[in-house]
Amino acid sequence: MTPGIVLLLLIWAAIVATAFRRPWIGVVGYAGFAVLCPTWNWRWGLPDLDYQKFLAGATLIGWLLAGLRRQPLERNGTRSLIAIGAYSILTFASLMQSINPEKSSVFWDISWKIVLMAMVATFLLDTPRKVATLVWVLVLCQGWNAFNINQLYLIRGGINTNYFRWNYLDNNTYSISTIPIMALSFALLVNSTKKWQVALAGFILVMQMHQLMFLNSRGTMLGGILLGVLGVLYMTKSRRAISIVFAGTLAAVVLAGPSVVKEFMSTFESSENRDSSAESRFYIWKAGAKIMAAYPALGVGPWAGEVMVPQYYDGPLKPGTKRKALHNLFFEVGTGSGIPAVLFYLGFFWLPWFQHWRLRRQVSREFPDWMNVANLATLCGIPGYWLSSMFSSGALIEAPYLLVTISIGSLAVYSSRASASVAVMRPAAAMETSSVPLIPVGAKSSEVN
Repeated sequence: MTPGIVLLLLIWAAIVATAFRRPWIGVVGYAGFAVLCPTWNWRWGLPDLDYQKFLAGATLIGWLLAGLRRQPLERNGTRSLIAIGAYSILTFASLMQSINPEKSSVFWDISWKIVLMAMVATFLLDTPRKVATLVWVLVLCQGWNAFNINQLYLIRGGINTNYFRWNYLDNNTYSISTIPIMALSFALLVNSTKKWQVALAGFILVMQMHQLMFLNSRGTMLGGILLGVLGVLYMTKSRRAISIVFAGTLAAVVLAGPSVVKEFMSTFESSENRDSSAESRFYIWKAGAKIMAAYPALGVGPWAGEVMVPQYYDGPLKPGTKRKALHNLFFEVGTGSGIPAVLFYLGFFWLPWFQHWRLRRQVSREFPDWMNVANLATLCGIPGYWLSSMFSSGALIEAPYLLVTISIGSLAVYSSRASASVAVMRPAAAMETSSVPLIPVGAKSSEVN
């Protein structure tokens, strides 16, 4: 074993041992290993173990020993978790009548674990330090992935995306998994006050941008552009932040060579000039809509919609085609588990987003730094992720669930601290103070006064 692998195993063992006493450490470790994917990064010498299973088990036992203590969540945070719970119940019901039980069982076996750990994480992220720790761990772990992908690209002079595999995920799916963490990197870059943090977050963001370019995922490029536009729109405007954005834009222009620009612009070609991959997306989405209309209640089974696509596909198909991937998160969930399930699934992501958006309008520049990061990452990361997922599905990617976890947890922490600040104020002082940050999340001014 190399020293790096030994160190990684020691860190993993230490996190497992600590999780029994401090389950929030287990949550952070679980999330970090989910994003880092060590069995790919160190595939040549790392023992073949399910590292996340040990981390999840230790965390759940530690949480149970702690009496299942949890922080009170803000209203939309609670609704978001109810929505993802309802989605999971409907997905299990759909599994029972799936047209492809084997594949649906694989989907369910992965999905319920992701949902469970996302819920536990929201309950345990109850201080600013815990929220900030998870943010940095995710950024650093994905930064390592981006570093490795960039290194492979530079050493080999390119990457054949047809053979790119990351824990059995293709180049599109891996690229989508980068978007939620890119939102965290961007938020750290423009909100961090320490120079070393700005430099580190900026370096990681540049590597993340570059890997999206040479992995040739056009949908994710669109999602990344939306992320950047919304990030600039919602960030706290300052001379330093504007300078950083200008420098980042310049770096993106330099990194995007002619081949990247050509690949991206092909997205907007007319139907006569689009390549077969881009053109087939429209036929697939149309088929997905027809399947959802034919099986609205519970769908045809999780991950089984692709079996039905050839029957509803209006475009040209190769003879003997028995399945065709939907390449769309909305239609994958909708055809698999039904229309109610996809609506609940949307609620999980967009209910916290809406609360962060409303809070940003109320509070603006008055957020503490840790909340500025969580708020900005939510506002630009969730839309960026969903736009990217319109061109390739990522229902089993953990990164977007972790971003929502940070979103819900940060709302709860901010709300509880704002409520505590209001509670200790004397009534007269409360009447005189017009500072919006002291208004608890979801409360009206009349309720506070």
